[in-house]
Amino acid sequence: MGSFKDLSKLRGLADAGLVVRSVGEQEQARRAAEQQRRQAAAEARAAEVVAGAPQYPWARPGTLAEVRAMLAEHAMAFTLADRGEVEVVLDVEALVSPPQIAEGDVAIEELRLPSEGTALYVRGDLTVTGRIVQRLRAGTLVVFGSLRAHHLVTTGQIVVLGDLEVTGTLYGNCTNHATTVLGAARVGTLLSARSHLFSFVGPRVIGELVDVDQRAPNFDLYAQATPRSTRTIDPVIGDAHDEAAIASAFATRDDVLVPGAATAPT
Repeated sequence: MGSFKDLSKLRGLADAGLVVRSVGEQEQARRAAEQQRRQAAAEARAAEVVAGAPQYPWARPGTLAEVRAMLAEHAMAFTLADRGEVEVVLDVEALVSPPQIAEGDVAIEELRLPSEGTALYVRGDLTVTGRIVQRLRAGTLVVFGSLRAHHLVTTGQIVVLGDLEVTGTLYGNCTNHATTVLGAARVGTLLSARSHLFSFVGPRVIGELVDVDQRAPNFDLYAQATPRSTRTIDPVIGDAHDEAAIASAFATRDDVLVPGAATAPT
């Protein structure tokens, strides 16, 4: 009868529009079709999430495929990020979420990332003259340019591929997520609660280090240039782990810290 290769070349089969495929080719086609089905279902679910979430007027709904393409452009930077002295926990696939995308630079007075909202991807620089508040269970913020803000309160995940500048206080309060900066970081006061991970991969200048629980990752490294501060969060504001109270305080005051209790002489 001849081999499968010979059968696949028979003119009569080709003229009839029949395609002869090997078992391996059939399996490959089946897997490709299944992958397409799963991707289509994931895109449909993501579109539903975006449609039902609060909208940023200067951003547009995006697709998961767009996000993966954007992240793939910077694959080398992500790979190199965790090869230095700074502890970095960066799962690129975890950055792919139902998206809203800002195409270019964004300059606004305030940014609030609400709970159960979408991820936000800014393809340029993000400049916020006032506060950035990322609520508990808010979507990820990824800035492909540089990020500048006066105060930043986060309980989620932030990734900045360019530089970060926070002239006031950068407060992180989340054990499971991190604030990762691949460029240079300049921060007035860096305040960690619940061991929030700040990963400043590039050069960093920090005016004051405050570690609420005395066990924040990377703080020993940062303290080589900036010793840990003895100041504490003002009790009038509330619990040092209450990110909502901290964020609210920054609406009316520029500093949430007060001198720490004096240590008794031994």
